[in-house]
Amino acid sequence: MSVPEEPVKQDTGPPQHPFKVYTMNADDTKNTFVGGSYDNISAVTIACAIWTSSQNYNPTTGFAVGVYDDTDTVIAFLGRRDEEVSP
Repeated sequence: MSVPEEPVKQDTGPPQHPFKVYTMNADDTKNTFVGGSYDNISAVTIACAIWTSSQNYNPTTGFAVGVYDDTDTVIAFLGRRDEEVSP
């Protein structure tokens, strides 16, 4: 007879990753937490995956994703751009 495994403990507190990824509101403020990582490259990779998925779903939404460090400073932003920027 096998021994039952211990259930996975769920942390219900806020995410503890130093780099956090959020979807962004229209005014470029944080909206929904979508992931995090302990290094900036992985966090930007998560943001790229989220943004690419949104573009594949609907490329006209103006969707944006931001990556924040542990000081709550944006280190990467994917999505909308200023209208004055020439293509």
